[in-house]
Amino acid sequence: MTVGERSSNRLASNLEQLVSRIENAYAQRSSELEQVSGVLGNMDKLVDVMARVEMQAIAERQLNEKLERLNLLVEKLAAREAAATKEISIEETLRKVIKGVKVTGKVMDIVAGSLGIMVDSISAAVKSDGAADTTRGKTGTESVDLASVLSPIGSILQGLLGTEPVDSGQGKTGTKEEA
Repeated sequence: MTVGERSSNRLASNLEQLVSRIENAYAQRSSELEQVSGVLGNMDKLVDVMARVEMQAIAERQLNEKLERLNLLVEKLAAREAAATKEISIEETLRKVIKGVKVTGKVMDIVAGSLGIMVDSISAAVKSDGAADTTRGKTGTESVDLASVLSPIGSILQGLLGTEPVDSGQGKTGTKEEA
């Protein structure tokens, strides 16, 4: 073997190693970009979920404001009725106050319970969706399970209407209490 052949073989070997290193670096860079893309996708989903939670909080505040206005109207009507009859006993008044407190407590319990269920289901949906993305790679984009996000809203509405909840699988929600 001559010096020229040896240097040609060494050059070919060096070029093969260089190509191999470049391909490895490119593959690593591609993998990192896919991971970053997956993280960004999950962050977008989280932003969407947080926006829905904020919308739910706004709706609950509006509901509370309407309930307060309704309570004021009922109090005004009760005051008119009391002024008209003026023979309402203290016992009846106390019963009405207790009943109003029970109703208010029940509404607050329903809202608090539903909010807790909603946050748990959203967290579970986001966590399970994130775990599924990391195990299966970048095979496709999946959205958060809409049923698991909307079930707490149904619980709130059912609680406010005083109906028994349809089997939602989310645990205990509001129950109908006899007055």
